[in-house]
Amino acid sequence: MPSAPRPSNGLCDSCRQQRLVPNTRGSVFSLCERSRTDPDYPRYPPVPVLSCPGFDPGPDLPAPEAPPA
Repeated sequence: MPSAPRPSNGLCDSCRQQRLVPNTRGSVFSLCERSRTDPDYPRYPPVPVLSCPGFDPGPDLPAPEAPPA
């Protein structure tokens, strides 16, 4: 049986600070590596993340456009 596509984590999906952490039941969680050095960042942020002052675009990834006001 094919697995369902993973829901978007928002900005985290294009941030170099994200690490995907699978569990034994097949779920995958978005871990913010910035939380290791800065207590202002949650370890597992509620997703989708729509804005983040610590967003750090990954290599070869453009920064996402700001949502319309």
